[in-house]
Amino acid sequence: MSTDADATTATDTAAAADDDAATADAGGDATTAPDAAGRRVLFVDNFDSFTYNLVEYVSAHVDCEVVRNTASLDAVRAAEPDAIVLSPGPGHPENERDVGVTSDVLREVSREVPTLGVCLGLEAAVYEYGGRVGRAPEPVHGKATSIAHDGRGVFAGLDQGFRGGRYHSLIAAEVPECFAVTARTDDDAELVMGVRHREHPIECVQFHPESVLTGVGRDVIANFLADVDP
Repeated sequence: MSTDADATTATDTAAAADDDAATADAGGDATTAPDAAGRRVLFVDNFDSFTYNLVEYVSAHVDCEVVRNTASLDAVRAAEPDAIVLSPGPGHPENERDVGVTSDVLREVSREVPTLGVCLGLEAAVYEYGGRVGRAPEPVHGKATSIAHDGRGVFAGLDQGFRGGRYHSLIAAEVPECFAVTARTDDDAELVMGVRHREHPIECVQFHPESVLTGVGRDVIANFLADVDP
C-alpha cells in the first residue's frame, strides 16, 4: 500500500493544501515560467492531500482542472486537456478502487496526451504496461534522497544528486521494456525514481516535486510543461 496521506474529502483536501502549498513554496527554487499560455492541464486526483500542492505549482503556468479518479473516461476526454497529471495517492495500482480511471487514462488517453505521473502515478503506469510493483526495502514518510538521473525530459538542466522528497512504501520492482528508467536513488539500493515511455508522451517520478523536501520541484514541473504543445 502506498503510504501517501489518507484520502480526504475534496473540501478538506483543498483547505489543508493551502497551508501545505505555502510551506512547499518556501522551499521551491524560482523557475522561469514556460510559455504555456492557452494550455490546460487536467489532474486526476487519487484522493491524496498532496494533489492540491501540485495544482498550486502547475497553476502558476497554466489553467488547471481537477477530477477525482472516480470520474469516467468520457469525462476526462471531454475536458480536452493539453496535458494530464496523475496524482499521488494511497493504495496499490492493482486495486481498481485505489486508482479508478487512472488506469484507463494511461491506456486510452496518455498515448497521445502528455502525462506526468507522481508516486502512485508512476506505480500505476509501470503496472498498467506490464511491470511489477512491489514493496520498498523500507517505507519512507518524508525523506529526502539524492537522485541520479539522465538529464532529459523533466530532469533537463537539473544537478545530479538533487534531493527528492519521498513518501511511499511501494516501488517499481520490474519496469516493462516499453519504459526507460530515467532516475534512481543515488545509493546502493538504486531504487527506481523515474520512468519515461519509449513511444508515448508519459513521464513519471516516484518522488514528490511539490514537497518542500524537493528543492528543484518547480523546475521539474516547468520542464514537463515546456514539452506540452499549445
